[in-house]
Amino acid sequence: MAGLLLAVGLLVAPVGSGEATAQSGPTVSIESQEATVGDPVDVPVEINGFGEIGAISLTITYDPAVVSFPEETSTGGLISGAPRDDFTANVVEPGEIRISWFDASSPIPGEDGVLLQLKFSTYEGGESSVAFSMESEIGGPQASAYGASYQDGEVKSATTQIDVSVRREFGNSSAPSDYKLVALPGQPGVPLDETVAGERGTGWRGFGEGGALGGSGEANLQECVPGAPCTFQTGNGFWVISQSDWSFQGTVPGVPAESDLPSIPLQDGWNIVSNPLQQDLSWASVQSENGLNEMLWRWTDEGEWAKASTLSSSIGGEAYYLFNGAGLDSLDLPVIRTGSLGPSSAPAKRRVSSAAPGSAAPSSMGLSSVASSGMQGGPYSGPRAHLSQIRRKPVSLGAAPNGDATASERAALKTKALETEASETEASERKALESVAGWTLEIRAEIGGKRAASVTLGKDPSIEKQETYRAPPGYFSETTLHATGEGGSPKFARQILPAGAGSFSLLLKGRPDSDVHLVATGLSGLGARRPVLVEEKTGETHNLRAEPSAVVSLPEGEGEAPLLLHVREK
Repeated sequence: MAGLLLAVGLLVAPVGSGEATAQSGPTVSIESQEATVGDPVDVPVEINGFGEIGAISLTITYDPAVVSFPEETSTGGLISGAPRDDFTANVVEPGEIRISWFDASSPIPGEDGVLLQLKFSTYEGGESSVAFSMESEIGGPQASAYGASYQDGEVKSATTQIDVSVRREFGNSSAPSDYKLVALPGQPGVPLDETVAGERGTGWRGFGEGGALGGSGEANLQECVPGAPCTFQTGNGFWVISQSDWSFQGTVPGVPAESDLPSIPLQDGWNIVSNPLQQDLSWASVQSENGLNEMLWRWTDEGEWAKASTLSSSIGGEAYYLFNGAGLDSLDLPVIRTGSLGPSSAPAKRRVSSAAPGSAAPSSMGLSSVASSGMQGGPYSGPRAHLSQIRRKPVSLGAAPNGDATASERAALKTKALETEASETEASERKALESVAGWTLEIRAEIGGKRAASVTLGKDPSIEKQETYRAPPGYFSETTLHATGEGGSPKFARQILPAGAGSFSLLLKGRPDSDVHLVATGLSGLGARRPVLVEEKTGETHNLRAEPSAVVSLPEGEGEAPLLLHVREK
């Protein structure tokens, strides 16, 4: 059509490729639209300031991964509302549609309003510009080009509004453990000081997590002060303690649950994260979407850390801690699509692939997952398969003890020999299994009979290097118990060592001049092994096999005790 216009002498005016120019005169604009995933969306093309129109040639581009036209390629399946029946439209290729019309003898009145509508059949989520290309042009009855400006539009997810009414109580707010991790859903943009009452510092305090930014290590608590205010944004959260309740009631823009992988910005090291959607997400699905191995941690009302299997919607006001050792720029949130039973299959922005620590979990019998599955793929095919092969193996009895033995006596001797070999084989296999079996042991710190902290330790012969979960910062924990790396850092909430590795280094911290009960659980999985806990400073030992509860006295003024756990094979 553009060629036809040029052939009849149309003078082509410069056309903008996206933004409206400041010049006066007629305009052609694509009206931006919001849509719901899976639904069709009509996009109006409007004109303003035109006289009579004798020729139209529009080329419009779009992202075919976001919006698409139906398979039907007729004009009526692509556009609607055109002022004449002889308009033509065709999809040149996915991502480009051309619309044309020409009739100099019977021009179209240039009335302001919608010229026509693009009939996209499906919105897939995300954002797409719907833009005029440089060839787009509209001319008058005399084949002269209007000096029109062209304004692009876009299609994006419909933004919902969330009515939020949330409250968290603090009790007497007398101890550091009374702090709470709080968050708001959606895209709130709400200052923290609007959600608390009283004077900052005396009535309430708030802190954010700076992580490893600026070379500050893995964690970096930063107080919310006038020079560094804190604001609730999508997917973040803060530590708060207050003399009165923390609460918020109002309406905030939502993050559409059907948008294209909503994401949360991440920093290196520790992050306070929250779920801005109005649906809970399993942590396993988030790990899978992002290639993450680390656990999600929640701060309980009892003032201790607990592993979370669900990233609950922050409509309830809760935030979590996550260690970003993989260097992710953002955390993508898998969402449940309309008509889908599972998480989105859309690709994450950034992937890190590695084996999940703790994935080789011990079985209920204390065997590693490799041993309990029969060590598939290795030289050992498992006790039952191996035993069945031996039982089918021909056995040579040699000469009978009595040359005159009857056939039945010889059969009895043969049966006895088979049973003896099978019995010896079973005993040998039991011994082999015991030598390769993995184990785990939890040591729990208790104060006044209440759980305060815990650490999980173990060995797994199927792994080549240790598998760990980082322990979240103990800013407001009265008592902490961690396994430690070389030199005391990093600190782990879980440490599984390969076969042949040494002992476990632990660090217990708490109130100075107090007694902490350490309770070991999972002893049945150790077999004949003997766990011994050693207080490094005093040399005192505790045989946890004989007595699974040990009392460790924290020294006055220090409040910490380095420990060693030896698990002896006999």
